[in-house]
Formats: sequence, structure tokens, C-alpha cells
Amino acid sequence: MRRWNLPLFLILLMGLCPSCSSFHSRWKAAATSATQQRWEGKWTSEKHHAPMGGPEEGQLRAVTEPAPKGGLTAHFHAHWLIFASDYSTTFQPKPGPRRKGVREFSGTQDLPKLFGGTYHYETTWAGDQLTTHYRSSYDYGTFSLQKVNR
Repeated sequence: MRRWNLPLFLILLMGLCPSCSSFHSRWKAAATSATQQRWEGKWTSEKHHAPMGGPEEGQLRAVTEPAPKGGLTAHFHAHWLIFASDYSTTFQPKPGPRRKGVREFSGTQDLPKLFGGTYHYETTWAGDQLTTHYRSSYDYGTFSLQKVNR
């Protein structure tokens, strides 16, 4: 996909996502929730680069909440230039031994091929840090988030 297709991709993705007001309501409610956590940080593409040569990146917020079977549902609100989009995904706990104070998850989300097809996620939650590595046929990179204290 050519670089000029990225803005088109994000505009179309916004049309597939819930409205921003839904995320903002969730964000506000999470401030007083006993089960939801709020996170702020950025997303960084390791494949696509900005005109000045650095990586494409943008602001990112998330609200996480427990999911069935020890999973974690994350509701994301991402910014790119003047655009913003929301989406939610559920991560499942990774099998195997656990490290003290660290929770590890993985997940996938199917999007239309035009938007990169299936996204694969590997997430690590360690204390006040939430880091997700993502990969699709279109892009790969990292979400780096810090817990927002109430």
C-alpha cells in the first residue's frame, strides 16, 4: 500500500468504528470504576515513517476491563494527524508460567483486507505499564501506555 493510502485507510477505518462520544463516556465512567483502568500513551508504527523520517505515531488512550476466562477487554481511542478512531478488542491470557507482577495476553482482530486483514496482538501488563505489539499485513508497531491514576 502506498504512503498516500494511509490517510484514506484511517478515514475509512473511522467509519467502521463506534463514535468518539462512546469512548469519552467510557473514559469518564472508568475514573470511578472499581474494575476498569484508564491508560494514556502513544502508538508507534515500526513500518511507516513520517515525512521528517521518524516513525508514524500518535496519541492513544485506552480503558481496560476484565473479560471472561481471565481475559482483558481494551477499548482504544487513537489519534493520527487530525483524525481519531475508536475500537475495542479482547485479549486472552497467554498460556504458560506467569512472572510475578506481570500479566501477558494475546489476541487477534479481523478487519477487512483493505485495513490490513487480521491484526495480531501480544500484550504485557506490568504494574502501571501496558505494552502491546501489533502486526498485520499492512503495519506493525507498539502501543505504549501508562496507567492514569484516578
